[in-house]
Formats: sequence, C-alpha cells, structure tokens
Amino acid sequence: MQNTLKYMMLLLTFFWGTDTAAQNVGDALRYIDLSPSGTARFMASGGELGALGADLSVVNTNPAGIGFFRSSEFTITPALFLNSTSSRLRNADRFGAQADDKVTFNLHNLGMVIASRPLSKKWKNVNFGITLNHLADFNRAYTFGGNSVGSIAESWQEQANGTIGINGFETALALNAGVLYDFNEDGVYDIDYELNRDAVLFRNQSVIEEGSMSELAFTFAGNYDEKLAIGLTIGVPIINYAYQKTYAEVDDNAGAGGAVPYFESLEFTENLRTTGSGINAKFGFIFRANQAFRFGGSVHTPSILSLEDNFDNRLVNNYYEDVLEQMQFLGTDEIAEGFFDYQLNTPWRYTGGVGFLFGKNGFLSADVEYADFPSTRFSYDGFDADQRAVNQEITNELQDQLIVRIGGEVAIDNFRFRLGYNLRSAPFINDESNRNQYSAGIGYRYEGFFVDLGYRYTTFETLYYPYVTEEFPIQEVRNNFSVGQIGLTIGSKF
Repeated sequence: MQNTLKYMMLLLTFFWGTDTAAQNVGDALRYIDLSPSGTARFMASGGELGALGADLSVVNTNPAGIGFFRSSEFTITPALFLNSTSSRLRNADRFGAQADDKVTFNLHNLGMVIASRPLSKKWKNVNFGITLNHLADFNRAYTFGGNSVGSIAESWQEQANGTIGINGFETALALNAGVLYDFNEDGVYDIDYELNRDAVLFRNQSVIEEGSMSELAFTFAGNYDEKLAIGLTIGVPIINYAYQKTYAEVDDNAGAGGAVPYFESLEFTENLRTTGSGINAKFGFIFRANQAFRFGGSVHTPSILSLEDNFDNRLVNNYYEDVLEQMQFLGTDEIAEGFFDYQLNTPWRYTGGVGFLFGKNGFLSADVEYADFPSTRFSYDGFDADQRAVNQEITNELQDQLIVRIGGEVAIDNFRFRLGYNLRSAPFINDESNRNQYSAGIGYRYEGFFVDLGYRYTTFETLYYPYVTEEFPIQEVRNNFSVGQIGLTIGSKF
C-alpha cells in the first residue's frame, strides 16, 4: 500500500538544479502511465475495442480497427474533467482535511476516417484516418495546512552541506534570500531553525496543475477478404504541462518570544511549464474467425519525446535582526529562472484482445496491455552522470505494468447502452495493489448520424511530500482524489 501511495508523490516532488538535470521517476510516469479517452463510446465501454475496431479511438490501441469502417466518418468529442481532492497534513494539528475542486474542459477526440471502395476481390478496402485523441489529463488542485515540527529550510541546509551545494537551484535562492548563511564562515551553512529543532510552525501549500497529453495520429488500415485487418499508425504525441506551488511557513509567535529565534515567515513559489512533442508507430491486426468471434493484437514502439522545461522560483524570507529588533524584509523578487531541454524514450507496449458480437444486439470485449516501464529512458546532452543516475532510478523503482480492459454494449432499436471496467497494476516494484476504473454510457443511432455520452470514474489515494529531508521530520500529506470524466461525441457517416 505504501508503494502505491508514492505514485503521485513522485509526480509532484521536484528539486531543480541550475547546472544539472533534475528529472526523476515522477516525471517519467507522467508521460508513460496513460489513460486514453477518445470517443464517448470508447470511454464508456472501457476502452477495450482493440479486437472490434470501427471506432476512431482505436488508432491509439490497435490501428487495424480502422480497416473495418464501411463508410467515411467524422467525430468530435468535447469533454469535462471533474477533479475533487481531500488533503490532510498527517503529522499536524489545528487543521483537518481540506477540499479542492477543479473543473476543466478538454477535447477528447477530433477525427475523420476516409473509407475507400473495394480495391480487388480480396482487398475489400484500404482506409485512411487522421485523429487527435486525448491520452492523459494533468488538471488537479489541492491545498493542505497545519502546525507541525520541521522546516523546509532543513531540506535546503542538507542540500547545501551535501553533494548539491550552493550550485543547486533552490539552495542558491535560499542563500540569496538569507534562509541559508555561513555564520562561522567555515563553509558549513546554518539556518535559523537549527536554534530550536523542536519548534512548531504553521505551514500550508497550494498546488495547481494544468495541462494534458494528446496524440495526432495518421492511420492506414486494410480489410482483406473480410477476415483479416491490418493497420499502421504514425503518432505525434503533444505535451503541455504546468504547475504552480506556493508553500509558506509562519511562526505564530514571531519576535523576541518566538518559537524560532529571528524567524517570522517565508514563502516559496515554484512555477514550471513543460512542452514538447514526439513520434511513435503502432502496428496491429484483427482476425475474424467467424461472424461472432474476433481476436487481435498490436505492438507500439517507444515514443521519442523532445521536451523543454521552463521554470522560475521565488523565495520571500521575513526575519528579525539582533541589532534593530525589527522585522527585516529580504527577498523582494528573489527569483531564479531557467530552462532545460531533454529527451524521453517511453517503453514498448503490447496489446491483445478478443471480442464477441451477438448479431446486431451488442458485443462483449476484453483487452490486455503490457508496458515495459523499466525500459523508459531520459537522454541529456552533456549531463552523462545525471542521465545515468535517473535512468538507474527508473530501473530500480519501476516494474512492468499490466492493464486489463473489459466492456460491452447492448443495442435496443436505435439506442446503445454500455458498461466498462479497467484494472491497472501499480507501477512500482514490490507493490501488488491495483487501481480500478469504472465507466458507463449511452448512445443513439439514426441513419448517418449518431450521438454518444460516456462517463468514467476513478478514485485513488496518494501521499505527497512538499519537501524531503534525510535526518529531520518529513511532512506527509495524504491526498484522496476522485476524477470524473464526461464525454459527448457527435458524429456522422458520409
């Protein structure tokens, strides 16, 4: 269970360096632990259409499905994400759990497939599709607060007196703002908080994340003798991610009788924006054994992602001086800015699926996906030691992931009713827990027009650490997330 709770903590805990690369396992997971959305039909039925095809979302799972389109089709799927979070600083008093809600709009799917006429007696058609499908959503917000022992200054002190030193992005900022200082001029950095390591401070932080990952896909697929469909997708992932974190510590009794001599408060704000794109390929097939039974599979090459991080941090430090015994303000616009370009190679993926059609009354289908997470690799230009370190961290901490998708549809006249379920294994080694996802939806067909409504619901619990220390108290925040996705697809055949 504890390893499961590490998941989002790793996604959100970062230490940036001015002279070194700073990616970690959490950065890798953000772009490899995907949950494709696509059309409302795809979402509602659990995303398991890999062996059935005839949906514009399958270009991201099994591109052979495009080969079973009998006519050209256009779809668009606007969607809402409903994110709710309850957060509590576990080792603190004064405050209980704090709730946050974030509603965002996104485009899950926009696409078109062009179906050709028969090319020969055996090759019934060769189809081409162009789509933009949603792969991951990064939008969420949470806030925590409470009184506890410890200070973020202890983390910066450990870094400054350790291997990172003052060259670190955060430690240089802390030195300039007066949080770190060399009182004895002996090369060992001090902080006010070490004057009373048992002091209780009030702390709070708000975290706002935004962005998504989508893929522009170009797909070719053919249908051979109504028995075999084969397909190829060239995908272009598009990434846009950002966060803003504002962390504050306050000594409620600041002054001569304060818990920490000389210290009143500090506020540390972090801003990051990551943008990038890449390329990959997917190969798939579907074999129709008979009218009722189909099976298929696909292979996804790694995505080669070129990414750029742009970041800036600001630190404000308020403290008292011995001489004047008045609060002094240091850190007006104490800002450190930077950017870093790097490459991420995602893992190979393999899928397999089976589908059963019950005439015109509906279907039942299941897919299995396997991803080799430990093979994920960062690539830096000129930072070989950092590259080796982060890639070894990925190998040591991640394990292969298995995803099972099950779903079905019942057709009654022009209406369609759908249910789906996903079971996703944990990404960390020695973690045997799973994450569950439930979905449902309804659709209506009339001649060449159709409309579908899909809903997907996910809950999970995580731990988050606003900063990390090796020797001093850890601030541990328990987050409970619930995510609802509502997608509406409007489509037409032509």
